[in-house]
Amino acid sequence: MSKNAKIAYVSLIGLVGLIVFLVGLFTHAYGFWVGLIIAIACWVGSGILAKYWEINK
Repeated sequence: MSKNAKIAYVSLIGLVGLIVFLVGLFTHAYGFWVGLIIAIACWVGSGILAKYWEINK
């Protein structure tokens, strides 16, 4: 897999975390705390993946 593809995957996971957080913050689809926990999990997961693939976030 190319370096640009790895960067795209890590960025996409971070973006998903942001979207989940904002949906939890501004809607009643699920609670704020659930959105925050899922978003933190996405951000931590993207950081771990970036470290594993040796790319800078």
